[in-house]
Amino acid sequence: MTTITHRRPVLRLALAVLLAVAPMLAPPRAAAADSFAVAVNDGDPPFGHIDGRGELVGFNVDVARALCRALAAECRLVPTRFADFVPAVLEHRVDFAVANLLRTPERERLVDFTNRLWRSSSSFMGRPGVVRDLKPESLAGKSVAVQKGSVQERWLREARGGVRVEAFESIISRNAALAAGKADLVLGSTVGNFVFLNSSEGAWFEIIGDPLFDQGLGGDVAIPVAKGRDVLLQRLNAALSAILTDGTFSQINVKYFPISVY
Repeated sequence: MTTITHRRPVLRLALAVLLAVAPMLAPPRAAAADSFAVAVNDGDPPFGHIDGRGELVGFNVDVARALCRALAAECRLVPTRFADFVPAVLEHRVDFAVANLLRTPERERLVDFTNRLWRSSSSFMGRPGVVRDLKPESLAGKSVAVQKGSVQERWLREARGGVRVEAFESIISRNAALAAGKADLVLGSTVGNFVFLNSSEGAWFEIIGDPLFDQGLGGDVAIPVAKGRDVLLQRLNAALSAILTDGTFSQINVKYFPISVY
């Protein structure tokens, strides 16, 4: 009887030790993957659009997915109209946006940007002979289609007062206006314009004048992130560096464009 009484405290102690070390002996649980909402282009081929099979495809779509793999994160891609990219980031409806957003002083006052994703310039396109040159007097009275919220729209309204600016929600609707004769010219990214010119709808048009870089019409395209999210910004820069270094970005580039956009 006496022996049993002495063993009970020992058994209790052994059980307590076993319960304490059990979590350390168990196999480690896999850490939950980060989850991000990522805005990408909507209705803007070749950067992002819904194809004939109902799938979201495009250059920025592929880049977004590559970045998410480099981040080891689960991402929900959110098709977004161009004019809504910065508001969506500001209002935390998305975590970041892989879009054709030039890093400009105006935008940098609102959001932070990653390192360069690619370089962009702007070009006019239209039917041959629609204007003699791109001087203000030659453009006066002409209707120019642009994408709503773009630097091209801002520049035309501020620097070319005699131009009739027609702003469209998407590249598709903008280019359709040109093809239908509802606009004399388009002002958009040079890369995007060349893609349209190589399509059946764009065969009747051409680039007019030289690419434009000054006054915010060219520069670095980068990924916007809400201010204060420094850790996410650093991680995105690391992921961007990784896909540039391992050749992933180049593989995506040649899938959509005949020249390097970086």
